[in-house]
Amino acid sequence: MLVMAYHRSYNLSTITTRGNNVYGPNQYPEKLVPKFVLRAIKGQKLPIHGDGSNVRSYLYCGDVAEAFDVILHKGMIGQVYNIGTKKERSVLDVAEHICKLFNINSKDVIEFVQDRPFNDKRYFLDDQKLKNLGWEERTPWEEGLKLTIDWYKKNPDWWGDVSNALNPHPRFSATNLADEAQWSFQCGYSRLGRSFTEVGRNKTFVKFLIYGKTGWIGGLLGKLCDEERIQWEYGKGRLEDKKSLMEDISRVKPTHVLNAAGVTGRPNVDWCESHKVETIRTNVVGTLNLADVCNEKGLYMMNFATGCIFEYDKDHPLGSGIGFKEEDKPNFIGSFYSKTKAMVEDLLKNYENVCTLRVRMPISSDLSNPRNFITKISRYNKVVDIPNSMTVLDELLPISIEMAKRNLKGIWNFTNPGVISHNQILELYRDYIDPNFKWQNFNLEEQAKVIVAPRSNNEMDASKLKKEFPDMLNIRDSIIKYVFEPNKKT
Repeated sequence: MLVMAYHRSYNLSTITTRGNNVYGPNQYPEKLVPKFVLRAIKGQKLPIHGDGSNVRSYLYCGDVAEAFDVILHKGMIGQVYNIGTKKERSVLDVAEHICKLFNINSKDVIEFVQDRPFNDKRYFLDDQKLKNLGWEERTPWEEGLKLTIDWYKKNPDWWGDVSNALNPHPRFSATNLADEAQWSFQCGYSRLGRSFTEVGRNKTFVKFLIYGKTGWIGGLLGKLCDEERIQWEYGKGRLEDKKSLMEDISRVKPTHVLNAAGVTGRPNVDWCESHKVETIRTNVVGTLNLADVCNEKGLYMMNFATGCIFEYDKDHPLGSGIGFKEEDKPNFIGSFYSKTKAMVEDLLKNYENVCTLRVRMPISSDLSNPRNFITKISRYNKVVDIPNSMTVLDELLPISIEMAKRNLKGIWNFTNPGVISHNQILELYRDYIDPNFKWQNFNLEEQAKVIVAPRSNNEMDASKLKKEFPDMLNIRDSIIKYVFEPNKKT
């Protein structure tokens, strides 16, 4: 039996369909109708977000399956078809109707709870284009609801332990939807990888204020918060404008502030060498402004910083396995970008409300992103071959969310354990992505002729982070699991 969530898009070859709220047998009970039905069977209250006035159009899953069949046989390539119904009803009406079919007093069991973020008042799709192909809704609401209730009464344990899904504000666990394809089908989008489960970890209310809306990490943090059902908003103010930061905090009323804003330069850090004032304004003045405002308001702040403030030296020689620790003093001053980052990190140590995460050479499963370190070096004509510590965002960004929830503070080397060289990464790229891929190496002296500022190369000691999150993978294993396996083409 086909079941899908509201307003997800599915591609049938090159035909796209959009669906309304679908209900019916065998649907995972995180969805509204099966949640109400199962809670009624168990004698529990029916939780309604807000006042229940939100309006939806509900379509029985059998009718949706028939719609897919009609589209597959009669639809035109390249077209979009809405699968819907013009019969709308409020969430409160749905709950009251289910109470009626169970012969229970709705006033005794309906419970109004805190509204969920981004709870749209109304969804509506025009399905006339699909009806022109000969499809019609066949199952009346009451008949479909009775079929749904009968199925759940006969199969109450079909989904196993669904106690989390039945909560008024459920959180997903990696064990609920462990398979990426299953997650994508249920939720309609891909997720960043999980290295731990959120369920039962920390039930304290949190709301994040995130800076860095247009940046790579800032954008990913917003998506992660959506996945985790965390309330959050992007900051509208500019970091160098302290008044606008105060207005953001007054408006959003966050419990935590996450700063992923900063200047790295486009296409690379060489930009900072000729734009020093702009770099100082954001990386130093702006970051300190935000930390100071958060400190005044008694707010936790997480700052996504960099580990490119170190270079191999006599106490941390290349290939020794001896990494720089959190308490080590930065020793790399080769680029203006790194100078500003080292300066602000040293000053931030005086703020007890701040958590500093040293990110290095960030990597993600999105191989089309030009900020991705793997994407960068795969497009270079020549690369150096030096082992470095790196950050796999798919694994570590979810950890940063958990760190904020735990209110972890101080400096953290935010990299996967171990090091990996440019050549080792490109060998994996060749083996997993492009068997014909080739590259050339050059040494640091040759590299210096084509760049403006020297680059940092180092190994970070990630033992502190590993102790807090023992399941964290070493850099090579993490890259394979989160980047190359999902993108495998050979």
